Amino acid sequence: MFVFFHVGDDVSWPTRLVGSIRAHNPRAEIVHVTDAATPIVPAVTWTQILEVDRSRLMLSRLQAFAEVQTDEPALFLDTDMIVNRPIDIQRALGNHHAAFCRRTFNRNFSFNPRQRGLDFSEYTGKTLDDVYPFVACATIATQDVWQQLLELLEALPDKFWSWYGDQEVMREYAKYHKVGHLAESDYGCLPEFAPGRHPHITHYKGKRKHLIGNAPA
Repeated sequence: MFVFFHVGDDVSWPTRLVGSIRAHNPRAEIVHVTDAATPIVPAVTWTQILEVDRSRLMLSRLQAFAEVQTDEPALFLDTDMIVNRPIDIQRALGNHHAAFCRRTFNRNFSFNPRQRGLDFSEYTGKTLDDVYPFVACATIATQDVWQQLLELLEALPDKFWSWYGDQEVMREYAKYHKVGHLAESDYGCLPEFAPGRHPHITHYKGKRKHLIGNAPA
């Protein structure tokens, strides 16, 4: 099972994501979690419609994933990603109960403590890897794991409900639970680092979306 969360009128990127999953895992079950105002993404297996607070997207995203009923581990993805080859979720998970995407790139970059009008000054002077060693673009988990992550998020200051909340709780969860690692270079590879790697998934994060024309068919 592959799961993604998307709200908003523009479904071009989730449509690309679904098409790339279907190209390499044609029998996959693909779930779109969303709100009633968002158009249905073509070729998904089913759509789970929930009430979503778009002003608190981190909280809403974790609430949405915690509602997806699956006892078997599923791969939860960001929508600005393209799958390049078949993915065996059980093999990627290995002997772990969950697997988080381990940051590969720019680990030593300084963390910006002021983003989107929010203050994260408690992390001033730290590196990206110090603060957020896991990126939340690709996660293998069950409903139970998401429910635990949601409980952690609900206990945090509400600034994390809008931004960085998923990475915040993954870091804390991994301190007390042994999770597997999905290398960002393979399961969320930024396109500038993709040549020569042939990653499972390329991540067209942020301003990289114009590079989609160079993506493999």
